Amino acid sequence: MTASPPSAAVDPALTDLRAIIGARFVKTGDNATKPFREGHREGGGPCVAVLQPGSLVELWRALKICVRNDWIIIMQAANTGLTAGSTPQGTYDRPTVIISTTRLSGIHVLKDQGQVVCLPGATLHKLEGVLKPLGREPHSVIGSSCLGASV
Repeated sequence: MTASPPSAAVDPALTDLRAIIGARFVKTGDNATKPFREGHREGGGPCVAVLQPGSLVELWRALKICVRNDWIIIMQAANTGLTAGSTPQGTYDRPTVIISTTRLSGIHVLKDQGQVVCLPGATLHKLEGVLKPLGREPHSVIGSSCLGASV
């Protein structure tokens, strides 16, 4: 299944998104979007773009544009395809955009090292690395066996 080609109505929004996120992080076209449109195990469908915001402010601004244009928004973490919830499923009645959160990978230690806030792209491996020097461990290390597992 191929990506939806941008239409005249979509192009101005893509221009705005490129200004916010950076042209390099607004992917369009079959080759650029395929790794995000198709799950490793399940899922697949068209989209007009894949957005990769690098900050929460960029995410918020991009979401405002997507909502204003009545686009379907699919949030995506690592796109494992295990549940088929992070890729388009067939075709939809309006433009679809995938927002990949992998660039939002910050981990912030709070409250005298008693809590952490992990952004959507943070991995369990990275969290373990942040916590180890503090003599702490994540609450769950059993459920994930790969380095890129989401927190």
